[in-house]
Parts: sequence; C-alpha cells; structure tokens
Amino acid sequence: MLTEQVIHVVDDDLPFLAAIERTLRSTGLTVRGYTCARALLDEIDLNQPGCIVTDLRMPDMNGLELQQALDKRHCHLPIIFITGHGDATTAVIALKGGAMDFLTKPFSEKDLLNCVAQALQKNLIDRRLAGEQAVVRERYTNLTPREQQVFRLVVSDLPNKLIARQLKISPRTVEHHREHVMHKMQAHSATELLTMAMLCGIRELHL
Repeated sequence: MLTEQVIHVVDDDLPFLAAIERTLRSTGLTVRGYTCARALLDEIDLNQPGCIVTDLRMPDMNGLELQQALDKRHCHLPIIFITGHGDATTAVIALKGGAMDFLTKPFSEKDLLNCVAQALQKNLIDRRLAGEQAVVRERYTNLTPREQQVFRLVVSDLPNKLIARQLKISPRTVEHHREHVMHKMQAHSATELLTMAMLCGIRELHL
C-alpha cells in the first residue's frame, strides 16, 4: 500500500510559511510546516514519501546546512529551495549538492505547484527504482562466486568461448552457469539481464 506523500515546508517567515501551506493544501496535498530547520530534523520521518520546500536563508540553520544534515542521514527526499534575488550563487551550490530545484522570490502559485508536483513524481520514481535495486541486488548476492563472474562477463558482451577462455573452463560449463544465472536472477532475456546489471551497478548506462 502506497504511503501518503507529505510536503515539508520550512521558513522562519510565519506569514510566508502560512501562505505556502495554504496554497499547497488547497490542491489536496498533505503539508507539514516548520519555522526552523532543526524542527524539521527533529520531526521528519525519512521513510515517508514526499519532498521538502525550504528557504535558503534562515537564522538557526540555513538551507545548505539543512541539506548537508539531511544528506548525512541518507535522506533522499527532493529539496526545493526558496531564494532571494541575491542568492543565485548559493542556489547553484545547492543544486550541485543534489537539490531538485529552486524558486526565486517573488514566485507564482503555479510555479510552486509545478515544482512540488515534479518533486513528488521524482520521489515516487526514485523509491520504485530503489525497491527494484534492492530486489535485484539480493538475487545477485545469492549467486555463487563463479556465477557472479559469469554474470559480469556475460553483460560485458563477451561470447561464451571468450568467457570460457578467460575463466579457464569449457564453453559447455559457461553455458551451464549462464542458465543458472538467468534462472536465479529471474531474467527472461539478455536485455533484461543487462538492465539488472545496471541496477546492481555492474554495468553503467552509456548513451
């Protein structure tokens, strides 16, 4: 069952915070507001799907410090930063640190809702991918060391004869291991096995 997504909004400007909360709730979204970054860190459930909307400039802990604190906790919620006109350099640093986007004041309700919608969609995709990765990696760890070797060589596009030569075994034995790999990984084609290799981090995607 899909857990409800929550938008966490952090801003020390109470009227501005209330306005953002009102805008988001008007579309049926679940919102939690915080007047400081430390309050968010104390209360947030990192397993809860959603996103974070936070001001860059705050007195107790600024947006970049919050981003770093969340990163240390392995928080993967997309972050949207709210910035003033003079914060362009800081915003760039935030984006390089993994922020989803930033909104420059003044911004429209439409811009806010669009950014939040994109962040929520990204979070759903990221969580689904993480789930798929966990399943595939568990299957990979259940392969024998020899099967893992064969897996890595198969997805490197090497033919059975070259794999056999490299591992100093017969092509028939390679084929036997290959069949076991396909079965244990629950792959129905070489293409599907390659996708699994990328999810495991064995192969990188080359465009």
